Amino acid sequence: MTDVLNVLGQFTDNLPWSIFLTSAAVHAVLLITSPLQAVHKWHKRQSSDSDTPIPYFFACVGSSLWLRYAMYISDIKLMLLQFYAVVLQIFFILALIFYRSKKRRLIRIFLCTLLAMGLLFFYMSKLSFEDGKRFSGRCASGAQIAGSFVCPYLIYKAVTTRVIDFIPIAPVAFTWVMEMHAIVYSIGIDDFYMLLANTIFFCMDGMLLAMFFIFPSEKPSGKVNVM
Repeated sequence: MTDVLNVLGQFTDNLPWSIFLTSAAVHAVLLITSPLQAVHKWHKRQSSDSDTPIPYFFACVGSSLWLRYAMYISDIKLMLLQFYAVVLQIFFILALIFYRSKKRRLIRIFLCTLLAMGLLFFYMSKLSFEDGKRFSGRCASGAQIAGSFVCPYLIYKAVTTRVIDFIPIAPVAFTWVMEMHAIVYSIGIDDFYMLLANTIFFCMDGMLLAMFFIFPSEKPSGKVNVM
């Protein structure tokens, strides 16, 4: 009973911040699981050929780097969240490969990504603690900023094809809301790397989200009714 009262006391000590962290955690879990919508679509069609693999690979690399950075700054909440993200994102990539008609190229990319990440983490382990923390923060921030530039590519693809059927709306919308939470959180813990990366991603993802309100999410059937 005393432990429960202590937890409640810690939660109510700074109630607005505690409510914000709870909201951020809920949105993060929803964001991480939102690609299940795409997996359901792949299973239904028995094909993932219409979806681009780029966002899934960038998300996995970014979460892996943020997980390593969270270990350096000893942020348990961020560690748990990013570990959960890495596990699910690997599952999404494997599902993407499973339902792909041409698997070999994606498998090569996946294995090369794993090798590159392994070598990068090995290099970090050889650095001093402060140098490793600074280097991992820069890598995580840089990877997220680089990942945000996938958005202009997807916007260009939507504009040229006049349809946005290659990525589901759920992860894009949840990402935008989550980035808003992440900006506030990074200000709260005074972390420059997180603030810079999340602000840029918030702007880029917002522009991509707008495409869903401009173009259809499915290609027209092309059938003509004959009277």
